[in-house]
Amino acid sequence: MATLCASLPSGAAGNWCKITANLPSGPLWWAKLQAEDSARGHVVREAFLGVCRVRGGYGRRSVLVHVPRQSQALTLHVFSDKAAAPALSLRRLSRIGAACALLAHGWRKLPSALRGDARGRFGRLRAVLGQAPARGGEAPPYRVWIDLFDAWGERELAALAASGAPGASFEVAVVAVGEPDALAATRRSLPAHWPVRVIDGQADWRGLGADWILVVEAGEILAAQAGACFSLAVRRQPDARGFCADLDTIDPAGLRRKPELRPPPDPWLLQTDFFGRGAWLFHRRSHENLWPRLPANADQARLALARATPAESLRHVSLILTHCPPRPRRSAELPWRPLGAATPRVSVIVPSSCRSRHVLRCLRRLLATTAYPDFEILIAASGIATASRTQKKIMRRLATLPHVRVIDSGIEIFNYAAVNNRVAARAQGDLLLLLNDDVVPIAPDWLHRMVTYVCGQNGPIAHIVGARLLYGNSMVQHGGVIMGLANLCEHAFRLTDDRDSGPQHLAKLDRRVSAVTAACMLMRRSLYESLGGLDESFAIALNDVDFCLRAGLAGASIVQAASVELYHFESMSLGRHYQGGRAHLEAIEVRRLRQRWGATISADPYYHPCASLELGREFQPGFPPRQTPLSWISEDTLAPA
Repeated sequence: MATLCASLPSGAAGNWCKITANLPSGPLWWAKLQAEDSARGHVVREAFLGVCRVRGGYGRRSVLVHVPRQSQALTLHVFSDKAAAPALSLRRLSRIGAACALLAHGWRKLPSALRGDARGRFGRLRAVLGQAPARGGEAPPYRVWIDLFDAWGERELAALAASGAPGASFEVAVVAVGEPDALAATRRSLPAHWPVRVIDGQADWRGLGADWILVVEAGEILAAQAGACFSLAVRRQPDARGFCADLDTIDPAGLRRKPELRPPPDPWLLQTDFFGRGAWLFHRRSHENLWPRLPANADQARLALARATPAESLRHVSLILTHCPPRPRRSAELPWRPLGAATPRVSVIVPSSCRSRHVLRCLRRLLATTAYPDFEILIAASGIATASRTQKKIMRRLATLPHVRVIDSGIEIFNYAAVNNRVAARAQGDLLLLLNDDVVPIAPDWLHRMVTYVCGQNGPIAHIVGARLLYGNSMVQHGGVIMGLANLCEHAFRLTDDRDSGPQHLAKLDRRVSAVTAACMLMRRSLYESLGGLDESFAIALNDVDFCLRAGLAGASIVQAASVELYHFESMSLGRHYQGGRAHLEAIEVRRLRQRWGATISADPYYHPCASLELGREFQPGFPPRQTPLSWISEDTLAPA
């Protein structure tokens, strides 16, 4: 891998530019461009260059990028089997030239951006075209990632051997029912000195004698370093009672494909079959009563053992240690069980300037599409002192709607956090739902479903619940927040089709996350009050992220409820977060978030350290990753990028 830094020519900053890199066409190569904004203090533009075009003996790759106004230099990472620095050129585009180039990159996405509800259409179009060049870049294939970042050479194996091993003994339970060839392949991948028990019937689980039992399925191939890595994990975390690792598939030719860089196990994912595949290591004596009753099915046995283990005793080894034969992943969405007779009251807080007629339309649809029996809607109005005729008319009409109270927050210059805090003190419900005035439900049971998470009716208790939000054309707007994505924090799976289940089906699965958007966020009022509400120093945005991170630090669980879907006609009330008179706040709030939560931004605990931080490549291998085998062994979880 080679890295090239280039200064920007005069006039490039703040404009759309075409960046081109030329490299002799002999080696296969890929490249990723990064541009840092000094005002925000982090990389704000990141994109893989496009498909390689061979001209004149050179391999040419290019990308269209809007260079930040405060940027002074560009960084190019080159991924190749030969370290080489390409020749880099930059051409600034005119407004018309940039518009034409963006249309050329994004024209295939135009029909999906334009279809659906007209509300928010301009915002969708802007997002799709603006991100089309970056999303259209060509990332290196998985085999290149293996060679560059997952290779276990002499240095890695020597460091692993020097790290020590626990005194606990290991025994491998290989589940095999009528598959002699698959069993033989698994046996060949195991160290010769490891005792192996073949499970081909229920009674065979009895009599396991080792301290730790490694459960694998016949046909699964363990990496050569798997045993030593699990041993090191046990030594480091002696209180743990179960360990899982990552996996990929291996085809009949021995080629590795489709890596699964998993989030750590959590109670919501464990309710599905998400963690059924791949090797698991369990402490035998902690599951003494369960072993005799386990079925002769590897997936079911591993899930039964994992579900019987307290969630705080499960650990994730963030390395690919199992190579599995190809097998389609089953959809693992949870069945929903409705609440009983007790339905706690929900206070829905809707901050609004009440200046747009769409607010009235959204509120009417909210009332018409909500079947929950006990809720109130508090319109947290701001800027009323100088209200226009239209604003007063909209407020009067809102006040006539059932379940609705219009409350003057007393705030003239809009501050999202302050408006919510003022009105939350007037709420009557046990539960608080923060909801934007441009969000509308899709199904009548949406609020009922969200309440079940907080009340524990559908399984574990979630302290904060976020919904899956869709644009008016059914493209995803919010699928949970990943810290570090886009080098700060971003919504997962943004601009993907609603029908796309995403890598490992994670776009459709309920799971723990570090944060969710306050465009639709449910919690107990007692939690909101105990944390002092939203931090009012984040006046426009990022207040929801800061709130969730503070809640997580206090022990609260934040869950992305993928089965609850609503439409979000983004930024229709106030426009984009940071525009006009609010533009100067962006750099201030971004720096404040980074200063307060820099460690979490660098290492989201619910996101894989080897996964990409580029938009559109969530849970796919990162180039470069934040973790390598050497950094994992040395417990330095953040390898230099």
